[in-house]
Amino acid sequence: MGAVTVPGAPAGSIIADEIGLETGFHGAYRLKSFYQPVFRVSGESLEPEALDACAKPMLDGQPVETEMFLLSVAPERERQVRTLCSLLHIGNCHQMREDGLSLHLGFETERQSDADAMSHLAFMLARLAQTGVAPQALVCGFRAAPDPLAEVSERLLETMRSSGVRLSVDGFGPGQSALERVEKLRPEIVKIDGGWFRRIAPVAPARRLLAKLVEGLKRQGASVLVKGVETPPQLEAALDAGADLVQGDLLARRAMAGSVQELGPLEIDRFFRDPEKVVVSLR
Repeated sequence: MGAVTVPGAPAGSIIADEIGLETGFHGAYRLKSFYQPVFRVSGESLEPEALDACAKPMLDGQPVETEMFLLSVAPERERQVRTLCSLLHIGNCHQMREDGLSLHLGFETERQSDADAMSHLAFMLARLAQTGVAPQALVCGFRAAPDPLAEVSERLLETMRSSGVRLSVDGFGPGQSALERVEKLRPEIVKIDGGWFRRIAPVAPARRLLAKLVEGLKRQGASVLVKGVETPPQLEAALDAGADLVQGDLLARRAMAGSVQELGPLEIDRFFRDPEKVVVSLR
């Protein structure tokens, strides 16, 4: 294994193995990139559209809760760790990403000045150039219900758009603040919060309201991604609501960078077949 020189990452904080798989280091922790596929609804099938990235910390070779890891990070180092994770995911995405797939990354602005956020973006763009990933493949996500101090400047938004980076509003749920966030950011994608979606999916009146909400978001020019799809009825609810994109363990689980994962179109009908009525040919 050898250290990788990455603009914006402290020396020695990213190490690559013999096949180019990268691991991040912060104190005693190792950080691994995990990705979950996002699928686009296309007629009778779900087509792979993107990979949603997250970091999972390891301590002494064992996975630990993200909250436990974050408690070990000094407040003044949080921005550095977030940047490290973003750069790590960009560096590892070639291990999982196929041509045409986008990469979804969170872009948090809490406790960051505008100058810090601009530096974070600059390091991400430099890492994209270093790894040969086009900026147009990157989707940066902002929280739907942010900390009041987490304002996003017009300068940052304009720089992202002019570079080709797309925007998403993540964790969208009920409340006026989420709608205001969409109006301000004008994202290409709005991601419906998975926990909220699973709570309302079994409730018929709530599903009808969700459909109206999705329709309204589309009128504002955004594609709508429903996250947290774990069962066939939940997939049906997402499709009935008019989701453009879907994501969840029913479709594909998160996988660590470097793991073997067959990623191709999924027939929607396969999730609704009665296994007791499926006829299997013996020939």
